[in-house]
Amino acid sequence: MKTKDKMDIQDWYQAWKDSPSDQRRWDRYPPVEGTHALLEGRFYWIMDISGGGLAIYNYGEEAIPEETVVSIHSTKEGYFLDNIRCRKISDSRVVLYSTYSSEVIRRIGLQIVDVGPEMGAKLEPFMNRS
Repeated sequence: MKTKDKMDIQDWYQAWKDSPSDQRRWDRYPPVEGTHALLEGRFYWIMDISGGGLAIYNYGEEAIPEETVVSIHSTKEGYFLDNIRCRKISDSRVVLYSTYSSEVIRRIGLQIVDVGPEMGAKLEPFMNRS
């Protein structure tokens, strides 16, 4: 399957972020470089992260359960946060077409169940506030 370039993802993310259906109480930030999420045994890229949740994406059709546990890892900084209980609040699919193929991207919004100052402090190293 052909890999899409970053511009496709950025355009899609901007359209989602500007959507009136995307309402988050906390300011969201891009993740620090090299940060990804692991859940249900699959690797996901993090689109953005806030004190109350994160948006993740991956190529493919696999769904995740309504309640799940997430691990976040930053390969560049060496940070690791395990066993973050989350609730799925959105799940959307987009099909990117090229001349010879198509590819499905699944974007999932996760709300952190145990939100509070302690969790916010643990998530801080993964947020790129620059």
